[in-house]
Amino acid sequence: MEPRHRPVLLQQVIESLALDPGLVFIDGTMGSAGHYSAVAGRLVPGGIAIGIDRDQSAIERARAVLEGMEFDGVELHLVHGEIAELERVLHKVGMQHADRVLFDLGLSSDQLDDPGRGFSFLREGPLDMRQDRRQTLTAEDVVNDYPEEALEHILREYGEERFSRRIAAAIVARRRGGRITGTLELATLIEQAMPGRRGKSHPATRSFQAIRMEVGGEVRQIEEGIRQAVELLSHSGRLAVITFHSLEERIVKRTLRPYGRHGGRTDWQVNMLGKVIEPDEEEVQGNPRSRSAKLRVYEKRLL
Repeated sequence: MEPRHRPVLLQQVIESLALDPGLVFIDGTMGSAGHYSAVAGRLVPGGIAIGIDRDQSAIERARAVLEGMEFDGVELHLVHGEIAELERVLHKVGMQHADRVLFDLGLSSDQLDDPGRGFSFLREGPLDMRQDRRQTLTAEDVVNDYPEEALEHILREYGEERFSRRIAAAIVARRRGGRITGTLELATLIEQAMPGRRGKSHPATRSFQAIRMEVGGEVRQIEEGIRQAVELLSHSGRLAVITFHSLEERIVKRTLRPYGRHGGRTDWQVNMLGKVIEPDEEEVQGNPRSRSAKLRVYEKRLL
């Protein structure tokens, strides 16, 4: 089971987290263990590395990757769970605080490239889009069962799609003739509903993003994950977050605002270190999916 996903901004993550032996590290979106394995290897001796992912397939891929690597002196934990369960997972492994936390909010290439998962508008597959297959809500349910107003809201808020009203109306009109069940059918429908000139991205990019976020409850996941991470961080602990679009950035900033300089806290604060970090030209050429990645690193400090 060879993973196809390449971790973005890997060296920058390693440098920004200021890793030392013995630290407790949580990768809340572990995927195929690209970031996780690189960080875990730098916690020797005495470190603890906790990897969490909603996708059971990712846990299996990560386990296969890690089997061929040496981590003497590091305690590894792989957990099928959500970033909104950080506190539960940390306490489950017997820890009260974490020193370093990483959230890579991007969709894994292993998920995107699997037509059976339904994430891609370029490959025929079922309208699924579940990262955690234990859940019942699918993209097919959203597309076929949500009222037109709810669809329009999702496309506008989660996809920042300026043609959300036209697309929602087109979906509702089409489904009167039967359920929409395939990714390419939906992508074509979206493309036909959009007027005029198109940008560089595929016309269905924003709509598929929006539907995926609705299926996965991603806004709540990010908000809860960020809140729990900063509460659980040890003093001088660091949180690194990789975002891929402006909505994710706004959610992260909004959630962290009460913990920052102007949040009114008198005990501790969480503030951003340095500037936003983006991939260089060499990385983008080698991994085009990294082009929109942005890394922000935050530190928790006593007042």
